[in-house]
Amino acid sequence: MSTDVIHTIYINAPAQRIWDAITTSEGTTQWGYGGDVEIDPRPGGTYRNLSTPDMVAFGMGPVAVEGEVVEIDPPRLLVLSWSPTWRPGAPATRLTWELTEYPNSQTKVVLTHDVSAAPDQAEELNGGGDPQGGGGGWPWSLSGLKTYVETGRSMDAPTS
Repeated sequence: MSTDVIHTIYINAPAQRIWDAITTSEGTTQWGYGGDVEIDPRPGGTYRNLSTPDMVAFGMGPVAVEGEVVEIDPPRLLVLSWSPTWRPGAPATRLTWELTEYPNSQTKVVLTHDVSAAPDQAEELNGGGDPQGGGGGWPWSLSGLKTYVETGRSMDAPTS
């Protein structure tokens, strides 16, 4: 089994808009699992993705993911150490966001999650469960990112 979870999507938006959706609470609350983000945007800076009230009611603590900024080059590259708090004691893994903007303002987004330190997480991160139960993984989260950046609305918002 590969220890890299890799997903590539194309989003019809400039890289800066996607970067902002990944690195600001205004963006992160609209896609994926919806929590605020706290990031100190420098190598060695802290990274925390906070839990939503629904996640806390489900039994999670106030922080869903914690880590550290390993490398940062806005709006092209963000490398994080990534530790899900719902897996106490699990080793940190490495999450890399690569954004490549093309002249037509479309942006290629490559997310690489190196789980070699915790290979048992690969299935979960690849979306091996029910998204409504929290198991949609990166495919579900990236679909939400694309929807939000291209339409300005959450993937969970009604379409009518």
